Amino acid sequence: MRGRKKQTKTQEAKDYFWNSAAGILNAGQSVLILMVITRVLGMEAAGLFSIAFATGNLFMNFGNFGVRNVQVSDQKQRYGCRTYLMHRAITTALMLAGAGIYVLYKTGTGYTPYKAGVVFAMCLLKAVDCIEDAAAGRLQQRGRLDLAGKMILARLLISLFVLCALLKVSGALLTPTLAAAGAALLTVAVFCFCWKEPLYLRDPAGTAGNSLISLTRACFPVCAANCLSFYLINAPKYAIDAQMDEIAQAQYTFIAMPVFVIQLLNQFLYQPLLVKMTLAWEQKPADPGKDPFLRLFGRVLAGLGLITAAVLAGGYVLGIPVLGLLYSADLTGLRPALMLLLTGGAFLALNGFLTAMLTIVRAQKLIPLVYLLAAAVSVFLIPGMVRTGGLQGASAGYLVLMALVSVLLILLFVRALTKRYKDSKL
Repeated sequence: MRGRKKQTKTQEAKDYFWNSAAGILNAGQSVLILMVITRVLGMEAAGLFSIAFATGNLFMNFGNFGVRNVQVSDQKQRYGCRTYLMHRAITTALMLAGAGIYVLYKTGTGYTPYKAGVVFAMCLLKAVDCIEDAAAGRLQQRGRLDLAGKMILARLLISLFVLCALLKVSGALLTPTLAAAGAALLTVAVFCFCWKEPLYLRDPAGTAGNSLISLTRACFPVCAANCLSFYLINAPKYAIDAQMDEIAQAQYTFIAMPVFVIQLLNQFLYQPLLVKMTLAWEQKPADPGKDPFLRLFGRVLAGLGLITAAVLAGGYVLGIPVLGLLYSADLTGLRPALMLLLTGGAFLALNGFLTAMLTIVRAQKLIPLVYLLAAAVSVFLIPGMVRTGGLQGASAGYLVLMALVSVLLILLFVRALTKRYKDSKL
């Protein structure tokens, strides 16, 4: 028994280490790329990369289709590995088709062919992330989050090296981005080949089609919520893209960067606990004070609070000088906008965690309505705030949207908890 506990703790340590290493690099990848771009190609290229990166991530949320948390929490193997991989192949193909239609539309409404090409190349790079996410989810489901972390870390290191190395050689963004996508795909393919045994498990004969339809229905609410959520996150960027220039876009991206650091650090804080929280939820205790699920929930909230406090304090004192030095840019006068964004980032991280929790408790069907409501608000709110307040207006609008989503998700979560304890007493 002691040996088994020791082995479990050793595996958990490996999971945290490799997942954290991959999460930190993932959180910092755009920082590293923009540091290189501003010094090699200038501020306008940095602004172009920023909107391309945001658009690529928006389409990536559709490609992932909200399956990861369902896959990881599927401990009873309702869907097999083949179903998850087939589903991801379909959604990734649809993602790229949608991206192609989008860039054709933007070419006809103001984008140059070069800008449209860079945006689509970034979507190709993010399509590789979608494929990798399906494999990583399978590894985590089988208790090998450490292997998933190693694969993600290797893919990031190789693709970042290729992208940054070719920026100087090519003097442009398009070719390096395409080369990085190719290098990332090759890296993921090699890892999947090497780890065939923990990845693959054949589905029962004749169930794949029905399973694909069922999985799509189960994950659509989360997919819609993720896409709408990411649109909300980047609504200020799209308003800046329409009303301001590439330099303003770059400045906003520079001061918004720590926001996503909070989000991603919180994500790798709770990702290793998803399986444990799923099992804890299934215990269904009648007394909230003895609920292991709530104890784990509280641990993550405490961790998020510490991360947020550290980032806010550091951002106020060091944010503008450090960001200006990192990106070789003049960010004077943008501290108020930075603090608004960092506060909004805390709500963003909370939103991601609450979405994962609502998925675990299978109360995700109403999540898209939350984000749809907030998206409707953003359509009327953000353009006007950018028009009248510039970058500070964009930052204030971002904070309002993230806080609104947090309040609505908390109400859904409290509703699920109330039902849980009511049912347990029956």
